[in-house]
Amino acid sequence: MTHHRITPKGLHMGKNATRLAALGFKRLEADGLANLGLPMLRDEMCNSCACQPDTVPNGCLQTQLDLLKSAAEGKPFFCHAPKDGKMCAGWVRVRAELVATPLPQTVMELLDKWEYSPPDEVEASQ
Repeated sequence: MTHHRITPKGLHMGKNATRLAALGFKRLEADGLANLGLPMLRDEMCNSCACQPDTVPNGCLQTQLDLLKSAAEGKPFFCHAPKDGKMCAGWVRVRAELVATPLPQTVMELLDKWEYSPPDEVEASQ
């Protein structure tokens, strides 16, 4: 897949996001917490999830940094497609894994320096 947002570093981070999401899902399943049907959580990852392999968000460095930073810090990461206000299922899974196995302090220090990406679209109210 080729797209101007996909980069080698983004692809590398995307591979790790996919792995973290899979580990987190196993953790949630083992604890009986997978697919709870809560209205603010998406049970399944979207087709264009940042944790789905072979998607633009999975290979986009800025999206991957936003996902990792938000999951590590516990700040919600909402689905971007569709924009329905639900928390990303991939994020929930990555967050579960990072709560159980936190990132090294050196990685957290790097993420602290990352400023979240601005939205792609300007809100109509602005």
